[in-house]
Amino acid sequence: MIAKNNIFNIRANGAKWVGQTGANKGFAEFDTQEHAIRAWLVLMRTYRKRYGLTTIRGIINRFAPPSENDTEKYVRYCCTVTLKGSMEPITNKATYYVLGQAMARMETGTGLSYDVIASVANKFNIRIIA
Repeated sequence: MIAKNNIFNIRANGAKWVGQTGANKGFAEFDTQEHAIRAWLVLMRTYRKRYGLTTIRGIINRFAPPSENDTEKYVRYCCTVTLKGSMEPITNKATYYVLGQAMARMETGTGLSYDVIASVANKFNIRIIA
C-alpha cells in the first residue's frame, strides 16, 4: 500500500516533513505530491552533505536497503535511466532529477516528469548540490 501522496515511499522517521499529514504503516503521508517531492529533494541533499552519498549505489543502499528490497535490481534500473555507473559520482542537479524520476517509478510506479521535480526544487529553493 502506498501512503497518501508519498510517491517515493519515504519512511516516517519521526521528523515532521513540510506537508506531512501523518503516517501509514511506517511511511509518511503528505497533503500533496509536491510536498513528497520536496521531502525527497531534502533527503537527497542530506544524503549528500551529511552522509557523503554521491553515487547511485550509495544512495539506493541507504534509501532501499537489501534487508527490505532487491537493491541490486533497483541500482541497475536507476543506472539505466540516469546513464550513470553505480559508483560514478552524481555531480549535477539534472542527474538527481532524473534519478528522482527513476526512484518514483521504482517505488510506486509513478511517472514523474523532470520538469515537475525541477519546479518543486525552484519553488522551495532546494539545492542538492551547492
